Amino acid sequence: MFICGYHFPADMGNDVSFDKVIEKIEDGLDAAGKTVTLTSETREGQLLETIEVAEGSFAHKALVDYFNNTEVEEKNGFKMVYYTNKYQISEISKSVDGEATKDLCKKLDDMNLYRVKVA
Repeated sequence: MFICGYHFPADMGNDVSFDKVIEKIEDGLDAAGKTVTLTSETREGQLLETIEVAEGSFAHKALVDYFNNTEVEEKNGFKMVYYTNKYQISEISKSVDGEATKDLCKKLDDMNLYRVKVA
């Protein structure tokens, strides 16, 4: 089972605890002081909005980890966030960040495309 890009043993099934995922993401990660910017766009490439992700939130840490560790090619300083990853980040963030990322998570659950930049 892959969650947020990390492999978990098959015997854990589809019920990997969020704590295990958070632990993997935070292991060795230095996200402090980094700015995470998401852009949303339509399938046709029309830019819809630019979103700043709250520092210290799980979503912030997960997107820094994704940007640093994904093999997705960087284009103009951004990397595409694929559907599975954005949904998984959203689900965990809803649970642990609550109101801090509520609006962000609602957006990540849509069908638009997202790119992430970490500076």
